[in-house]
Amino acid sequence: MNAKHTAAASLAALVLLVLTACAGTVPGTGDPLDGTSWILTTYGTSSLIPGTEITLEWEGGEVSGSAGCNIYGGSYRVSGDSISVTDLYNTEMACMEPEGVMDQEQDFLKLLRDARSFKIVDEHLQIFTAQEEALTFARAE
Repeated sequence: MNAKHTAAASLAALVLLVLTACAGTVPGTGDPLDGTSWILTTYGTSSLIPGTEITLEWEGGEVSGSAGCNIYGGSYRVSGDSISVTDLYNTEMACMEPEGVMDQEQDFLKLLRDARSFKIVDEHLQIFTAQEEALTFARAE
């Protein structure tokens, strides 16, 4: 192979490598939630009870996290800005403090089950139900 062919082959290999590396970040392709973690800041029109934390992780079509007292998990599917969360399950421990934590947990899980669309702006994720109620998250560090 002469120098001209070697240079062309090297350039083609480099272009292929760059395209492969960027494939997951091209707008409109892939799953923008995959591999991300979030912390709930508000749900519906409510703020979280002080001293509680609700987390959300997306990984390979699976969703999981802490609902404040119990852990939960399930499956999800993304298509454009549409999302569906299915087969959602949670452990069934009872937490008595802080007051209202169990109601907050059930409200969060209901909204997550009803998820229909989402958007990511800066370091925030919003998930919307068909009734336009929102779960708002900040990116976890």
